[in-house]
Amino acid sequence: MNAGEYPPRADRLLERDRSVSRIRENIAAVVVTYNRKELLAQCLDSLLKQSHPADALYLIDNHSTDGTYDWLREKHWIAPLACPDGEPRATVARVPAPGFPDRVVEIHYVRMPENTGGAGGFHEGMKRAVAAGCDWLWLMDDDLWTAPDALEVLVRTKDARSDLREGSCILNSLVLLRDPQNGAGARHAADALAFPLQELSPVRNPKTGICPPKRGIYHWRLSEVRSQVQDGLYRWICPFNGTFLAARIVTEIGLPNRDFFIWGDEKDFLWRAARRFDFYTVVDSRVFHPPVCVTRFDWKQYYHIRNSLVVNRHLDRPALRNLKLILRSLALGL
Repeated sequence: MNAGEYPPRADRLLERDRSVSRIRENIAAVVVTYNRKELLAQCLDSLLKQSHPADALYLIDNHSTDGTYDWLREKHWIAPLACPDGEPRATVARVPAPGFPDRVVEIHYVRMPENTGGAGGFHEGMKRAVAAGCDWLWLMDDDLWTAPDALEVLVRTKDARSDLREGSCILNSLVLLRDPQNGAGARHAADALAFPLQELSPVRNPKTGICPPKRGIYHWRLSEVRSQVQDGLYRWICPFNGTFLAARIVTEIGLPNRDFFIWGDEKDFLWRAARRFDFYTVVDSRVFHPPVCVTRFDWKQYYHIRNSLVVNRHLDRPALRNLKLILRSLALGL
């Protein structure tokens, strides 16, 4: 990874398509998948049943080998691919939005020539969506299940305030824990979070220009932060898990750094954005994520350590924090 150039360049984002004037802004969901077609099926089904449908869905397939492409073809959700392997292959299908006779969702299926990880997938999907002229992006992995009104709540929240409406902030759905025994959106899991919410320091670091998170504070239940929610917003997000942002933010700060491959690209993107933009979780916009459990040191931990060291260096974090990170990760292998 080239750590010398920071923030990483965005591969010269293609100019956005302004040739078609629109009465309303359009929204593109960006989903990255790899060999998880069962989870992907639930993710896409929930996206297509939104009470406020997205206009487009960019599905980045990181060269899945589990039959994802054939399954999508059987569902008539994508058109056939004609180009050979060796470069990203793309196709577009228009799928009716359930419950909206006059609306369709354009599904842009992109099959990567190799597994580029979540970082490469979001890089590709966001690049294509911005280049196509999409105004807003909704980002997620294939293991996310979205409540039927999740996008509607985000749009309504965005439209209610001028600063949000102008795209000067990043919004995020609340990421609740999905109970694997009781299905997506089980009511008893309405308070348990899939990822912890942290608290930001009120003071900006003069070197980095950001308000860093307070050390050692991790909230795993929504009830723990209810008192800090103002106008339905909490000042922290779990990036790339229902992240809703204006395309102009991507053009200003650049795309995710695809060299990260996995684990850390979302944090790198968040802290680059934090220098110029605020970010909030919209607690009434609900998405659900299965439990995450890391019990041993494996190849993913390598990327976690490497990428965290790069991000910490550019965020002016102390060397002792790096040592603690390495020791915690190595302890998984004991």
